[in-house]
Amino acid sequence: MSEQHASSTGEPGAGEMLREERERQRLHLEDAAEQLNLRPSLVADMERDNFEQIPIPTYRRGYLRAYARLLGIDDRMIVAAYDRVHGRSDLDERRVAPVSSIKPPSRMGAIAFRVVTVVVVVILAVMTLLWWEGRESSPGYGDDSAMTEQGVTRQDGSDDRDLPPAPEPAADNTSADGSGNMSASEAVNTAVAARVAEGDSSAAPESGTLQVDTPEGRNGATGGLVDTAEDEEPGADPATSGRRIQMNFGSESWVDVRDANGTTVLRGLQQGGTTATIEGVPPFRLTVGNANQVTIDYKGERVDMSQHAGSSNVARFTLGE
Repeated sequence: MSEQHASSTGEPGAGEMLREERERQRLHLEDAAEQLNLRPSLVADMERDNFEQIPIPTYRRGYLRAYARLLGIDDRMIVAAYDRVHGRSDLDERRVAPVSSIKPPSRMGAIAFRVVTVVVVVILAVMTLLWWEGRESSPGYGDDSAMTEQGVTRQDGSDDRDLPPAPEPAADNTSADGSGNMSASEAVNTAVAARVAEGDSSAAPESGTLQVDTPEGRNGATGGLVDTAEDEEPGADPATSGRRIQMNFGSESWVDVRDANGTTVLRGLQQGGTTATIEGVPPFRLTVGNANQVTIDYKGERVDMSQHAGSSNVARFTLGE
């Protein structure tokens, strides 16, 4: 149909013009197809103005331009010959997509958005501030050296508001109880010795034991036979036996000392220039703040605090193991 239309107008079509130029240059159809990277059958149909294998007009014009450039002729002339036969209706049609109008936000919406943004920012700032203040005021936060700044019980009779919650028995109570027990023991020993001197053999206790006749001991413990064979000799010096610790404070220091029974024998903020002598059952577990300002004597020897104090100047160690 394309050939009949071209012949009716009396002008050669685009395909015929390409075929005549190719034959004039003595270029084989297969060679032209190879250089165009097209099938020979497709090139042959183009020369016959048969474009059934190329349904899209845009591709047809593109192939015709490439063929014309291969042959060295004006590609616009070839495309114009094609348009005379097949028209340009595909180029004249333009599909315009409808443009949806975008309404700008109303004034009230913009104000509301700004107000919400400010409120959110303020809430975040307040929450951050509260978190930071709570973090700074949390007890026990930070270095152990902060323990020296906490209010604790002072042995020099400071305000009771500095006492920590649920304090353990203080060292002075232990010392008082110990002195009371020693007095009771001395009285019993004196009575037993007197009865033995009078010849009463029933008053003499068994070897290695001490008869303590008390209705009820400290904290409800009942009295009875106390084995003294494993205890220290009566003449042993507590300072050298490991039951006594002497601490000298060159500056304020918070200390916590517990013996083998878990009894707190000393705890609190100690003033500079004071000395504390404590007794208990070894080994002792010590926590000493401001350690480089504290000297400790144990079993007649000076304890090297530099071996136990870390970078925070807080020493934690055990004596008497």
